[in-house]
Amino acid sequence: MKYIKNGIFASLFMICTTALANEAIFESAKEHLNLDSRYIQIEYNTNIVEDFCPKQSVGCYTSADRGRIIVRDDLSKTHHDVVIFGLYTDYIQHSNTGLIDSSLTCDLKVNYLKAESQNNLANLYSGQCDAIYRNKVLVMN
Repeated sequence: MKYIKNGIFASLFMICTTALANEAIFESAKEHLNLDSRYIQIEYNTNIVEDFCPKQSVGCYTSADRGRIIVRDDLSKTHHDVVIFGLYTDYIQHSNTGLIDSSLTCDLKVNYLKAESQNNLANLYSGQCDAIYRNKVLVMN
């Protein structure tokens, strides 16, 4: 019984910690965009992502149900925050303008990573932005 209580406590602690971290990421996304929107929770569910989101994606934003963000529950820790940041920027853009500028989202993710001193990851994302949105060649060393 003691192990069950400890397991429940640990699970609740991790859920609360993740929720607080996601709220901080949401606030950062609002600041980067200089836009406001109501906070929405992240839904962690790999099965829904596989059924609902584009193939090969780790998550997505949909405007259904006043805005919904769904993310794989096995999303790597390395990419977690920047993925959440990107999905929040998509949501905030859409809730304010009805549109999503994917190039802007990509650039904002790079800026977010630089602000978080994750320069190697910022360089990776910057190269992807260039390759996808600016027709530049992505070279990996």
